[in-house]
Amino acid sequence: RTAATSARPSTFEMLAMATRHVCVRASPRRPAGGRVARRESPRWKAWGSGGADGEGVEEPMVVPADAFKSEAGHNLTPERKAGTALGNLFTMAATRVILDQFTGSRHRSPVYYKMVDFLNENPLRNGNEWLAKLMREPDNDLRITAMRIIETRRVFAETEFDWDVLERVAKEETTADTLEMTKAFLLQSLHAGDAGPEGADRGSSTSPPSSSSW
Repeated sequence: RTAATSARPSTFEMLAMATRHVCVRASPRRPAGGRVARRESPRWKAWGSGGADGEGVEEPMVVPADAFKSEAGHNLTPERKAGTALGNLFTMAATRVILDQFTGSRHRSPVYYKMVDFLNENPLRNGNEWLAKLMREPDNDLRITAMRIIETRRVFAETEFDWDVLERVAKEETTADTLEMTKAFLLQSLHAGDAGPEGADRGSSTSPPSSSSW
């Protein structure tokens, strides 16, 4: 082997490095007195940005201010972007709740069919815009239904939606997806390296299936 080849980390060393960086979490420190210290904010490990050793340096992750835009063109933080998406989700959930209430044990309310027609003509994509349009309908039943949906959405967000489950599932799925795709990439690199240039060309055309939830 040449010096350049011997200095290159093996695939398994790369896998161990990737797993270590992905799975690192800030955990409570227990000092000598037995009391758990305040939890530190996790930091992002930037690979290869710390000089020639390639070990990386700790630096905060900065999302560009213009990474996400509102429909009006204003900058949005990732949290605000996620909040907007959740607002639309709450509108959809509240609408389904109201539609279900219009379905009786023997027959459906006439308002149910009015709402179904409105949904067919106006698909629910932006919650607030969709509700504003529903409130402008000449049919008083639809305007009243819009107010019921608005109130149901508020109650659902405040009392029914499980925010702890949302946080846990989002973190768990992101970690699982990251590990799965990292391992698939490293395994593909290993097979490509064993087969030579021809194997690399074949390996680039196919990739292992992913169970990512995104």
